Amino acid sequence: MTKQPSYRFTGYTEVWEEKKLGEVSTHRSGTSIEKYFAENGVYKVISIGSYGLDGEYVDQGIRAISNEVTDKKIVKENELTMVLNDKTSNGTIIGRTLLIKSSNEFVVNQRTEIISPKEILDSQYAYVVLNGNFREQVKKIVQGGTQIYVNYSSVVQLKLPLPSLPEQTAIGSFFQDIDQLISLQQRKLEVLKEQKKTYLKLLFPAKGQKKPSLRFAGFEDEWQEVKLGEVFDIVTDYVANGSFESLRNNVRTYEKDNFAYMIRLQDASNSWKGPWLYTDEKGYNFLSKSRLFKDDILMSNVGTVGRFFQVPELDRPMTLAPNSVLIRSTSSNNQFLYFMMLTANIQDQITMRKTPGVQDKINKTDFKRVIATLPALPEQEAIGAFFQDLDKAIAKQEEKVNQLKESKQTLLRKMFI
Repeated sequence: MTKQPSYRFTGYTEVWEEKKLGEVSTHRSGTSIEKYFAENGVYKVISIGSYGLDGEYVDQGIRAISNEVTDKKIVKENELTMVLNDKTSNGTIIGRTLLIKSSNEFVVNQRTEIISPKEILDSQYAYVVLNGNFREQVKKIVQGGTQIYVNYSSVVQLKLPLPSLPEQTAIGSFFQDIDQLISLQQRKLEVLKEQKKTYLKLLFPAKGQKKPSLRFAGFEDEWQEVKLGEVFDIVTDYVANGSFESLRNNVRTYEKDNFAYMIRLQDASNSWKGPWLYTDEKGYNFLSKSRLFKDDILMSNVGTVGRFFQVPELDRPMTLAPNSVLIRSTSSNNQFLYFMMLTANIQDQITMRKTPGVQDKINKTDFKRVIATLPALPEQEAIGAFFQDLDKAIAKQEEKVNQLKESKQTLLRKMFI
């Protein structure tokens, strides 16, 4: 069977073939080598946890010694490895492939297959195509339930598109350049995130201290110790609006467009991009105690206790959905307070006060007893503005990374049959 892609590099006109993976490669299976793991081992181990979602090797710090068993499982330069099982049922990892760039560095554990391309298959091209549409084919032949797996004897029967070797090389090199650009931008993003962590330590006092290690010019006064109940004059939630019966009778929710957003923690976790839950004008008016406004702070008080989000300005009125808490100060800078809630000092106190159970939780009374240290309002405003600018830089860099990843996916769809 012969096909051609939508996009091609200039100068390539030959029709593409489709070949079974087993026709263009040989393979070797991994085996259980756990008993040969050692801190001073010479080999990095490739196992199920080694496959990153970006196609890169994840170093879990697992090493294996060299002996007659592990030496047979060494991966050579330009060979690939494919993971054959998944700890989940949704196939997040299964079928992902790594391209190994050096010999005698890696060995494979069980449920990982070593793929050695024949002369008609370029390794870099194979890496691109095996992580693309080919992997979607793999996911269709999985077996199992809670933890899925696939037999490599079935994988080798699946077909992949095969242009001429020079065109394979051109495509592989092209996507390698894209991956390197994505990695560069991803590293810049990680640097910004690490800078934020560092500044959260430096611009807020350590436990027991009244001044931070780093301050903006012009601020010298000691910070004042207060309880969060003195700082946040509004600490409320959905059920504060009335009894369960009155809420049931007066508040309707909709998945389709309506008067106001019912804001859930998942909306904040999803970068405020929806899909949304709505309520009508009657419901919004009834929920007067939990209306949300720009710069309000949301707290997770059940499950993953102590996660905080700051509310942005959206295109319609907002009110709080169940299972989270609204905190707001009318006397302090809410931007400053939001970043203060992310510091280790506050997070540690919340952890100490939460009630363990099937789902951890913290009640509003215990939350109000947490001790914080605050500067005067002008310094709050300076610190809040600084971190807000840093968050904007992080968001801009995240968008750049996402755009590159989307462009790559578009090209993958257009450049392969």
